[in-house]
Amino acid sequence: MSRRVSSLYLPIFAWVLFTLSSYRIFIATFGLSKSSRNASPNDIYKLEFFPIPSERAILDAKISSYPRVSPTLSNLRTFDESKLPFQCGIIFFYHIACTGGSSMNRWLGKSKDNNENVTYWTHWGRHDGVEAKFIQGMEKQVQGLAPHRWRIVHAHGFSLFPNTSEPYLYQWREDVEKQGCGFVATTMLRDAVGHTISQSKGMINPNYTLDEFINHLEPDNYNKRGIFNTQIDYLVYNRGPRNQYNVTKDEKVRRAVELLQRHFDIVLLSDFERFTKIIEKVTGWEGVKMRHANSFTRELNFTERELNKIKTLTEANGDVLFIDAVKHIYYGHLDYLLS
Repeated sequence: MSRRVSSLYLPIFAWVLFTLSSYRIFIATFGLSKSSRNASPNDIYKLEFFPIPSERAILDAKISSYPRVSPTLSNLRTFDESKLPFQCGIIFFYHIACTGGSSMNRWLGKSKDNNENVTYWTHWGRHDGVEAKFIQGMEKQVQGLAPHRWRIVHAHGFSLFPNTSEPYLYQWREDVEKQGCGFVATTMLRDAVGHTISQSKGMINPNYTLDEFINHLEPDNYNKRGIFNTQIDYLVYNRGPRNQYNVTKDEKVRRAVELLQRHFDIVLLSDFERFTKIIEKVTGWEGVKMRHANSFTRELNFTERELNKIKTLTEANGDVLFIDAVKHIYYGHLDYLLS
Protein backbone atom coordinates (compact mmCIF):
# COMPACT_ATOMS: atom_id res chain seq x y z
CA MET A 1 0.00 0.00 0.00
CA SER A 2 2.75 2.44 0.98
CA ARG A 3 4.55 1.69 -2.24
CA ARG A 4 1.38 2.64 -4.26
CA VAL A 5 0.97 5.88 -2.30
CA SER A 6 4.61 6.70 -2.85
CA SER A 7 4.33 6.12 -6.60
CA LEU A 8 1.14 8.22 -6.69
CA TYR A 9 2.64 11.25 -4.97
CA LEU A 10 6.02 11.17 -6.68
CA PRO A 11 4.80 12.89 -9.92
CA ILE A 12 2.91 15.46 -7.83
CA PHE A 13 6.02 16.20 -5.75
CA ALA A 14 8.14 16.57 -8.90
CA TRP A 15 5.56 18.94 -10.43
CA VAL A 16 5.52 21.14 -7.30
CA LEU A 17 9.33 21.24 -7.15
CA PHE A 18 9.55 22.21 -10.83
CA THR A 19 6.88 24.88 -10.37
CA LEU A 20 8.70 26.45 -7.40
CA SER A 21 12.01 26.43 -9.25
CA SER A 22 10.42 28.02 -12.29
CA TYR A 23 8.80 30.63 -10.06
CA ARG A 24 12.16 31.51 -8.48
CA ILE A 25 13.79 31.80 -11.89
CA PHE A 26 10.93 34.00 -13.11
CA ILE A 27 11.18 36.30 -10.08
CA ALA A 28 14.96 36.67 -10.50
CA THR A 29 14.63 37.34 -14.20
CA PHE A 30 11.79 39.78 -13.64
CA GLY A 31 13.89 41.63 -11.06
CA LEU A 32 16.79 41.98 -13.45
CA SER A 33 14.56 43.13 -16.25
CA LYS A 34 12.88 45.68 -14.00
CA SER A 35 16.27 46.97 -12.87
CA SER A 36 17.43 47.31 -16.45
CA ARG A 37 14.28 49.17 -17.40
CA ASN A 38 14.76 51.64 -14.54
CA ALA A 39 18.39 52.39 -15.47
CA SER A 40 18.91 55.20 -17.95
CA PRO A 41 20.83 54.49 -21.18
CA ASN A 42 23.60 56.73 -19.85
CA ASP A 43 23.89 54.68 -16.63
CA ILE A 44 23.96 51.39 -18.55
CA TYR A 45 26.62 52.83 -20.88
CA LYS A 46 28.81 53.94 -17.98
CA LEU A 47 28.46 50.62 -16.16
CA GLU A 48 29.42 48.80 -19.32
CA PHE A 49 32.52 50.81 -20.17
CA PHE A 50 33.91 52.78 -17.28
CA PRO A 51 35.73 52.07 -13.99
CA ILE A 52 34.01 51.83 -10.60
CA PRO A 53 32.15 55.11 -9.89
CA SER A 54 33.66 55.47 -6.39
CA GLU A 55 37.19 55.43 -7.83
CA ARG A 56 36.21 57.96 -10.48
CA ALA A 57 34.61 60.24 -7.88
CA ILE A 58 37.81 60.48 -5.84
CA LEU A 59 39.89 61.35 -8.89
CA ASP A 60 37.29 63.75 -10.31
CA ALA A 61 37.26 65.67 -7.02
CA LYS A 62 41.03 65.98 -7.04
CA ILE A 63 41.20 67.12 -10.64
CA SER A 64 38.29 69.58 -10.41
CA SER A 65 40.55 72.29 -8.98
CA TYR A 66 43.00 72.15 -11.91
CA PRO A 67 43.08 75.31 -14.04
CA ARG A 68 41.06 75.22 -17.24
CA VAL A 69 42.54 77.20 -20.11
CA SER A 70 40.90 77.97 -23.44
CA PRO A 71 42.20 76.08 -26.51
CA THR A 72 44.10 78.92 -28.14
CA LEU A 73 47.46 79.11 -29.89
CA SER A 74 49.14 80.52 -26.80
CA ASN A 75 47.91 77.60 -24.67
CA LEU A 76 49.19 74.69 -26.76
CA ARG A 77 51.49 72.33 -24.94
CA THR A 78 55.18 73.00 -25.61
CA PHE A 79 58.56 71.70 -24.47
CA ASP A 80 61.23 73.60 -22.56
CA GLU A 81 64.30 73.01 -24.75
CA SER A 82 66.62 73.51 -21.80
CA LYS A 83 65.24 70.28 -20.30
CA LEU A 84 65.60 68.19 -23.46
CA PRO A 85 66.16 65.43 -23.93
CA PHE A 86 64.24 64.10 -20.96
CA GLN A 87 66.17 61.38 -19.18
CA CYS A 88 63.06 59.35 -18.45
CA GLY A 89 59.34 59.35 -19.11
CA ILE A 90 56.28 58.03 -20.93
CA ILE A 91 55.51 58.19 -24.64
CA PHE A 92 51.70 57.93 -24.68
CA PHE A 93 50.53 57.09 -28.21
CA TYR A 94 46.78 57.41 -28.78
CA HIS A 95 46.38 55.35 -31.94
CA ILE A 96 43.46 56.36 -34.18
CA ALA A 97 42.73 53.72 -36.81
CA CYS A 98 43.53 54.44 -40.50
CA THR A 99 45.89 57.33 -39.79
CA GLY A 100 49.18 55.48 -40.29
CA GLY A 101 49.21 54.47 -36.64
CA SER A 102 50.40 50.93 -37.35
CA SER A 103 53.57 52.32 -38.92
CA MET A 104 54.09 54.61 -35.92
CA ASN A 105 53.45 51.78 -33.47
CA ARG A 106 55.94 49.53 -35.23
CA TRP A 107 58.50 52.35 -35.26
CA LEU A 108 58.06 52.84 -31.53
CA GLY A 109 58.61 49.11 -31.03
CA LYS A 110 61.82 49.28 -33.09
CA SER A 111 62.97 52.29 -31.07
CA LYS A 112 62.46 50.25 -27.91
CA ASP A 113 64.70 47.50 -29.32
CA ASN A 114 67.34 50.00 -30.46
CA ASN A 115 67.71 51.97 -27.22
CA GLU A 116 68.54 51.05 -23.65
CA ASN A 117 66.11 51.29 -20.73
CA VAL A 118 63.04 51.48 -22.97
CA THR A 119 60.02 49.20 -22.58
CA TYR A 120 56.75 48.92 -24.47
CA TRP A 121 53.29 48.27 -23.02
CA THR A 122 49.79 48.10 -24.43
CA HIS A 123 46.42 46.77 -23.41
CA TRP A 124 43.70 47.07 -26.02
CA GLY A 125 40.93 45.12 -27.65
CA ARG A 126 37.68 45.59 -29.50
CA HIS A 127 35.39 44.52 -26.70
CA ASP A 128 33.81 46.00 -23.60
CA GLY A 129 35.67 46.17 -20.30
CA VAL A 130 39.10 46.92 -21.78
CA GLU A 131 39.34 50.48 -20.45
CA ALA A 132 39.21 49.52 -16.77
CA LYS A 133 42.14 47.12 -17.22
CA PHE A 134 44.06 49.67 -19.29
CA ILE A 135 43.69 52.22 -16.49
CA GLN A 136 44.86 49.68 -13.90
CA GLY A 137 47.89 48.89 -16.04
CA MET A 138 48.71 52.57 -16.48
CA GLU A 139 48.87 53.02 -12.72
CA LYS A 140 51.93 50.76 -12.81
CA GLN A 141 53.46 52.21 -15.96
CA VAL A 142 53.70 55.73 -14.57
CA GLN A 143 55.64 54.65 -11.47
CA GLY A 144 59.36 54.01 -11.01
CA LEU A 145 60.63 55.86 -14.08
CA ALA A 146 63.45 57.94 -12.65
CA PRO A 147 66.27 58.31 -13.27
CA HIS A 148 66.69 56.71 -16.74
CA ARG A 149 63.66 54.64 -17.66
CA TRP A 150 61.38 55.21 -20.67
CA ARG A 151 58.09 53.43 -21.27
CA ILE A 152 56.12 53.47 -24.51
CA VAL A 153 52.35 53.15 -23.98
CA HIS A 154 50.08 52.26 -26.89
CA ALA A 155 46.36 53.11 -26.49
CA HIS A 156 44.11 51.64 -29.17
CA GLY A 157 40.73 49.97 -29.56
CA PHE A 158 38.70 50.41 -26.35
CA SER A 159 41.74 51.46 -24.26
CA LEU A 160 40.66 54.94 -23.17
CA PHE A 161 37.53 57.13 -23.51
CA PRO A 162 39.04 60.66 -23.26
CA ASN A 163 35.81 62.64 -22.92
CA THR A 164 34.75 60.90 -19.72
CA SER A 165 38.11 59.62 -18.48
CA GLU A 166 40.00 62.88 -18.91
CA PRO A 167 40.96 63.05 -15.19
CA TYR A 168 43.27 60.07 -15.68
CA LEU A 169 45.27 61.98 -18.29
CA TYR A 170 45.84 64.75 -15.77
CA GLN A 171 46.76 62.24 -13.08
CA TRP A 172 49.21 60.23 -15.16
CA ARG A 173 51.04 63.36 -16.30
CA GLU A 174 51.27 64.58 -12.71
CA ASP A 175 52.61 61.21 -11.52
CA VAL A 176 55.31 61.20 -14.22
CA GLU A 177 56.37 64.83 -13.97
CA LYS A 178 56.80 64.77 -10.20
CA GLN A 179 59.56 62.19 -10.81
CA GLY A 180 61.37 64.73 -12.99
CA CYS A 181 60.43 62.82 -16.15
CA GLY A 182 58.47 63.74 -19.27
CA PHE A 183 54.93 62.67 -20.13
CA VAL A 184 54.69 62.97 -23.92
CA ALA A 185 51.23 62.33 -25.39
CA THR A 186 50.91 62.12 -29.15
CA THR A 187 48.43 61.25 -31.88
CA MET A 188 48.29 61.38 -35.68
CA LEU A 189 45.41 62.74 -37.77
CA ARG A 190 44.69 62.96 -41.48
CA ASP A 191 42.31 64.39 -44.09
CA ALA A 192 38.75 63.93 -42.83
CA VAL A 193 36.96 62.58 -45.91
CA GLY A 194 39.98 60.47 -46.86
CA HIS A 195 39.87 58.92 -43.40
CA THR A 196 36.21 57.90 -43.76
CA ILE A 197 36.96 56.41 -47.19
CA SER A 198 39.93 54.53 -45.75
CA GLN A 199 37.78 53.16 -42.93
CA SER A 200 35.30 51.83 -45.47
CA LYS A 201 37.65 48.97 -46.28
CA GLY A 202 36.13 47.45 -43.15
CA MET A 203 32.84 46.93 -44.97
CA ILE A 204 34.35 44.38 -47.36
CA ASN A 205 34.15 41.67 -44.74
CA PRO A 206 31.37 40.86 -43.73
CA ASN A 207 30.18 42.50 -46.94
CA TYR A 208 28.27 45.57 -45.76
CA THR A 209 26.77 48.05 -48.15
CA LEU A 210 28.08 51.59 -47.76
CA ASP A 211 24.68 52.71 -46.45
CA GLU A 212 24.88 50.07 -43.73
CA PHE A 213 28.52 50.86 -42.93
CA ILE A 214 28.00 54.59 -42.32
CA ASN A 215 24.46 54.37 -40.98
CA HIS A 216 25.52 55.62 -37.54
CA LEU A 217 26.55 58.95 -39.12
CA GLU A 218 22.98 59.68 -40.16
CA PRO A 219 21.68 62.71 -38.19
CA ASP A 220 19.05 60.76 -36.22
CA ASN A 221 21.58 58.13 -35.08
CA TYR A 222 23.70 60.39 -32.85
CA ASN A 223 23.41 57.99 -29.89
CA LYS A 224 24.40 54.91 -31.87
CA ARG A 225 27.66 52.99 -31.80
CA GLY A 226 28.98 52.56 -35.32
CA ILE A 227 30.91 49.85 -37.10
CA PHE A 228 33.80 52.32 -37.24
CA ASN A 229 34.69 55.71 -35.77
CA THR A 230 35.67 58.93 -37.46
CA GLN A 231 38.68 60.78 -36.07
CA ILE A 232 36.78 63.30 -33.97
CA ASP A 233 34.55 60.57 -32.55
CA TYR A 234 37.42 58.32 -31.56
CA LEU A 235 39.38 61.20 -30.02
CA VAL A 236 36.42 62.31 -27.91
CA TYR A 237 34.23 59.23 -27.37
CA ASN A 238 36.47 56.31 -28.39
CA ARG A 239 34.16 53.41 -29.31
CA GLY A 240 31.09 54.82 -27.62
CA PRO A 241 28.13 56.46 -29.36
CA ARG A 242 29.37 59.22 -31.67
CA ASN A 243 27.43 62.04 -30.00
CA GLN A 244 25.75 60.61 -26.92
CA TYR A 245 24.64 63.99 -25.54
CA ASN A 246 23.54 65.30 -28.95
CA VAL A 247 25.71 68.43 -28.77
CA THR A 248 26.11 70.76 -31.75
CA LYS A 249 28.83 70.21 -34.30
CA ASP A 250 30.65 73.32 -33.11
CA GLU A 251 30.61 72.14 -29.50
CA LYS A 252 31.91 68.72 -30.52
CA VAL A 253 34.81 70.32 -32.40
CA ARG A 254 35.50 72.66 -29.48
CA ARG A 255 35.70 69.70 -27.09
CA ALA A 256 38.00 67.74 -29.41
CA VAL A 257 40.42 70.66 -29.76
CA GLU A 258 40.23 71.22 -26.00
CA LEU A 259 41.32 67.64 -25.34
CA LEU A 260 44.25 68.02 -27.74
CA GLN A 261 45.30 71.34 -26.22
CA ARG A 262 45.10 70.12 -22.62
CA HIS A 263 46.73 66.75 -22.97
CA PHE A 264 48.59 66.16 -26.25
CA ASP A 265 52.11 67.41 -26.77
CA ILE A 266 52.66 66.26 -30.35
CA VAL A 267 49.72 66.55 -32.78
CA LEU A 268 50.43 65.98 -36.46
CA LEU A 269 48.63 65.44 -39.75
CA SER A 270 50.17 62.62 -41.82
CA ASP A 271 53.70 63.89 -41.12
CA PHE A 272 55.60 60.81 -40.04
CA GLU A 273 59.10 62.15 -40.58
CA ARG A 274 58.31 65.11 -38.32
CA PHE A 275 56.94 62.68 -35.72
CA THR A 276 60.15 60.63 -35.59
CA LYS A 277 62.39 63.70 -35.40
CA ILE A 278 60.43 65.29 -32.56
CA ILE A 279 60.31 62.04 -30.56
CA GLU A 280 64.05 61.60 -31.00
CA LYS A 281 64.66 65.21 -29.93
CA VAL A 282 62.52 64.82 -26.82
CA THR A 283 63.88 61.42 -25.76
CA GLY A 284 67.45 61.49 -27.05
CA TRP A 285 66.89 58.09 -28.69
CA GLU A 286 69.04 56.86 -31.52
CA GLY A 287 67.14 57.18 -34.77
CA VAL A 288 65.39 54.29 -36.52
CA LYS A 289 63.86 54.44 -40.00
CA MET A 290 60.06 54.21 -40.09
CA ARG A 291 58.68 51.69 -42.55
CA HIS A 292 55.13 51.59 -43.87
CA ALA A 293 52.94 48.95 -42.22
CA ASN A 294 49.41 47.56 -42.53
CA SER A 295 48.82 48.82 -46.07
CA PHE A 296 45.60 48.04 -47.93
CA THR A 297 46.22 46.92 -51.52
CA ARG A 298 42.70 46.18 -52.77
CA GLU A 299 40.54 48.63 -54.68
CA LEU A 300 37.66 50.61 -53.19
CA ASN A 301 35.04 51.62 -55.74
CA PHE A 302 32.20 54.03 -55.03
CA THR A 303 29.38 55.52 -57.04
CA GLU A 304 28.99 59.29 -57.24
CA ARG A 305 26.02 59.03 -54.85
CA GLU A 306 28.11 57.08 -52.34
CA LEU A 307 31.01 59.54 -52.47
CA ASN A 308 28.66 62.45 -51.97
CA LYS A 309 27.10 60.67 -49.01
CA ILE A 310 30.52 60.06 -47.44
CA LYS A 311 31.44 63.73 -47.83
CA THR A 312 28.10 65.01 -46.55
CA LEU A 313 27.95 62.82 -43.43
CA THR A 314 31.64 63.31 -42.58
CA GLU A 315 31.19 67.06 -42.77
CA ALA A 316 27.93 66.99 -40.78
CA ASN A 317 29.64 64.95 -38.06
CA GLY A 318 32.20 67.71 -37.47
CA ASP A 319 35.28 65.97 -38.85
CA VAL A 320 35.98 68.39 -41.69
CA LEU A 321 35.73 71.39 -39.37
CA PHE A 322 37.83 69.62 -36.75
CA ILE A 323 40.69 68.79 -39.12
CA ASP A 324 40.56 72.31 -40.55
CA ALA A 325 40.87 73.71 -37.01
CA VAL A 326 43.82 71.42 -36.25
CA LYS A 327 45.59 72.54 -39.44
CA HIS A 328 45.26 76.19 -38.43
CA ILE A 329 46.07 75.75 -34.74
CA TYR A 330 48.96 73.29 -35.05
CA TYR A 331 50.57 74.56 -38.25
CA GLY A 332 54.26 75.05 -37.49
CA HIS A 333 53.82 73.93 -33.90
CA LEU A 334 57.12 72.74 -32.37
CA ASP A 335 59.13 74.05 -35.34
CA TYR A 336 61.66 75.39 -32.84
CA LEU A 337 62.61 71.81 -31.94
CA LEU A 338 63.68 71.08 -35.51
CA SER A 339 65.65 74.24 -36.31
